[in-house]
Amino acid sequence: MIKLTTNLSDPLLELLQGNDAPIDAVEVGPWLSLRQIRAFRQTLPQFPFYFHAGDEINRVGLFPGAIARIIDYQRCTDSPWVSIHLTMWLPGMVRLMVRHGFRFPIPDPERSARRFIRNVKRLASAVRVPILLENPDPLPFDGYDFEARTDRIKKVLEAVHCGLLLDIGHARVSAAVLGMDACDYLSSLPMDRVMQVHVSGPRLRAGRLVDAHEPLQEGDYALLDYVLEQAKPQVVTLEYIREKEALREQLIHLRQRLDGQSN
Repeated sequence: MIKLTTNLSDPLLELLQGNDAPIDAVEVGPWLSLRQIRAFRQTLPQFPFYFHAGDEINRVGLFPGAIARIIDYQRCTDSPWVSIHLTMWLPGMVRLMVRHGFRFPIPDPERSARRFIRNVKRLASAVRVPILLENPDPLPFDGYDFEARTDRIKKVLEAVHCGLLLDIGHARVSAAVLGMDACDYLSSLPMDRVMQVHVSGPRLRAGRLVDAHEPLQEGDYALLDYVLEQAKPQVVTLEYIREKEALREQLIHLRQRLDGQSN
């Protein structure tokens, strides 16, 4: 059976108080402290926790204790794997570009890929649980799409022998930027490596599709159905943390779809 998870959030906690969230587990990240996660695990002992490390891989090799920090989170959550963003940028660069519109020069793709692969291998040998790489979406600037190209994603996955966290919202944005059909983009990824799926609702902003983490729409559910026909993920995670009722409705729709896949 495919597990349904979602990000730990205040709206989710409200739903859980009323036993109104049909989930199997929760996902947390380094935006919460270890102390907070320990407290939540005591409050929610019935739910497994999954750890999404996001961009923490960027600190490996540059900041002392970066790997130890990821290990501490994995042990605190008892997560069966650690998922990370597939990103070639140095720490803080993406945040500066997205928030302030500043554009750093594009890094050399081959050299930055080698650095990333080296750091993932270091992490994998230390953390002792599987590492999943999440497909990225392009930065919202013309020409900054090198990370989202499927040939590069496949090359990195093959080099590190990792599973894929398939983010469907990222895939939709990447396909739009690259001028591809979303299903064609998804099909060009190694679907046999998919262990987890992230779903969220992209939106148009200033004429450009972005990963807005808005409520899922029919097209998003249809793409999830397509992915579930092509892959066999263990977990589907809804990335939504805003309105309680919108969260509840999405979880119900996802639960029905996943239960249908299991029958």
